[in-house]
Amino acid sequence: MDAPQPYRVLARKYRPSTFSTLIGQDALVRTLSNAIDRDRLAHAFLLTGVRGVGKTSTARLLAKALNCVGPDGAGGPTIAPCGFVSPAGR
Repeated sequence: MDAPQPYRVLARKYRPSTFSTLIGQDALVRTLSNAIDRDRLAHAFLLTGVRGVGKTSTARLLAKALNCVGPDGAGGPTIAPCGFVSPAGR
C-alpha cells in the first residue's frame, strides 16, 4: 500500500513558469509586456493584494524576465524568459 502524500499548499504545487500560464493577472501581464517591449521599465514594482492572488509568483516571473540574458549571453529583459540568467541574477 502506498504511503499517503503529505499536504502541499496549492501555491507550491502550482507555480507558473511563464507569464502566459499566470492566472488572474491579465492586466499586470499586459502592462509588463508593454513596458518590456518599449524598454520603459519602472525602477520598482509594488505588488499588493490579499493572500493567494499571485504576488510571489508574479515577482518570481518578473525577476526571471528582467534577469534573462539568453543562451548567447547577449539578451535583455524579455516577457518570455528562456531560463538563462545573468550571474548577478543567481
